[in-house]
Amino acid sequence: MTVTDGVDAVLLEGMRFDGQGVVVTGAAAGIGAATARAFAELGAYVIAVDRDGERFPALAESLGDARHTLVTADVTCAGHIDRIVRAVASSGVPLKTLVNNVGVNDKLAASDTTRERWHRALDLNLSANVFLTQALLDPLLECPTGGSVVNVSSAHGLVGMPGAASYATSKAGLIGFTKQLAAEHSAAGLRANAVCPGLTLTERITERGALPEDQRDRLLGRRFAEPGEVASCIAFLGSDAASYLTGAVLPVDGGYTAR
Repeated sequence: MTVTDGVDAVLLEGMRFDGQGVVVTGAAAGIGAATARAFAELGAYVIAVDRDGERFPALAESLGDARHTLVTADVTCAGHIDRIVRAVASSGVPLKTLVNNVGVNDKLAASDTTRERWHRALDLNLSANVFLTQALLDPLLECPTGGSVVNVSSAHGLVGMPGAASYATSKAGLIGFTKQLAAEHSAAGLRANAVCPGLTLTERITERGALPEDQRDRLLGRRFAEPGEVASCIAFLGSDAASYLTGAVLPVDGGYTAR
């Protein structure tokens, strides 16, 4: 066996989630759906959460296994968070990873935003993720192999986004929350990391039609990301292959924030 073979074996074993649970929010489409599929393929028991239950049949088919749990819930609602906690408790497996993927892009400049729009974006992009993590903290800390939280922030949480003040602010706040989680709970074995995707070809983006071509010229291979490319990074951060990685912020943006 070569050194490379040994590294490959450790990496592949560390990426498995057999007998372990993973919660993915915003799981019905886009990056969330790709992430749910990635964890399912790696052996996880997936608890997929989304407020749009109408999309769940397609997700269930793509997961390819009836054992997974689909929870219709609005994570901004405390009562709905209780549904997720109950689903975790009844899963019969330890909770290994929580992926906080839910979010909304509210396009109003700082000079134009309203209190209602501002609070809506911060409630969904930041506060909901904070309180869901809080609700699932005990089962994550009880995971025998160490729990993990992966927060899906944005490239615009790193560099700002003109015309989208609440989005950029809330995504930057999610990065701060990630670091706070890591600082508070590393000694107990809980890891917390963030991914910061750039523009990704989700259904919502492709249905819109017009893509920002001025951005494309700045990117790796002059193309936008596929959801699966972001999902693979999320799965890595959530796995034991990243066992000594916590408090990290990983741009998955094709070099958008490198310039």
